[in-house]
Amino acid sequence: MVLALPAVTACMGEPYSSVAIFMDGSVLQVRLADCPPSSVTVVRIIPLRTTHDNLLDENVPSVWQVSFPKPTVTGVVTVGDEAPPGGTLDVPLAAPLDPATEYVTLFRTGVHEQAYETFKPADLHDGRVRFNDAYVSHDEFERRSACTKK
Repeated sequence: MVLALPAVTACMGEPYSSVAIFMDGSVLQVRLADCPPSSVTVVRIIPLRTTHDNLLDENVPSVWQVSFPKPTVTGVVTVGDEAPPGGTLDVPLAAPLDPATEYVTLFRTGVHEQAYETFKPADLHDGRVRFNDAYVSHDEFERRSACTKK
């Protein structure tokens, strides 16, 4: 499967930017922040590579991946060497992510549906969250995320 770039778009061409990426201390955290919460089957991180026509190349091997035998509402998922509750660690994080490399976090929410967000680890400092194709403060993320009561 290939996904269109730039700007966060899903397979159907509609914006789908409910993925949040942030650090909790020195630990990378990812979250599908849609409301109502969606069940996921796979969460993975790959280095950003594009095809000649600027489409995301999903054939790049994962640097980290977990899967869920049954679709599961995940909440926050810690990226590392342990599986989240109900999940299977398919590809453990073998080494820290390169701070200068751009990566893509993908949440598979159905057979052909994915939500994703790009990020650079070096830009996740001072409590910043990657969300809606921008780096924002944690407070701004809480204001803008779909599940926050207004």
